[in-house]
Amino acid sequence: MRPPREFENPLCAQVDGEVWFPEKGDNSTVAKTICGNCIHITECAEWGIKHEAFGIWGATTARMRQRIRKEKNILLEQPRVEDWLGNAKA
Repeated sequence: MRPPREFENPLCAQVDGEVWFPEKGDNSTVAKTICGNCIHITECAEWGIKHEAFGIWGATTARMRQRIRKEKNILLEQPRVEDWLGNAKA
């Protein structure tokens, strides 16, 4: 599974990063709407379920992903530094 940084022209890259990490109680509708129009929504949600504890990933919130992990017995895997840096050495 490729990390989101490898997606081609993701819609999230066109929006301020704060949209993807709303404070508790803030509305995540804008982020979810953007995700809903992105060709990478499924791949991004799968990445988020496996690797992300915070933020909006593939139109899923942290709480939604936590519920999915619990239902499917998926352990949260922290991404490796190499996943974020690409070919650079950590």
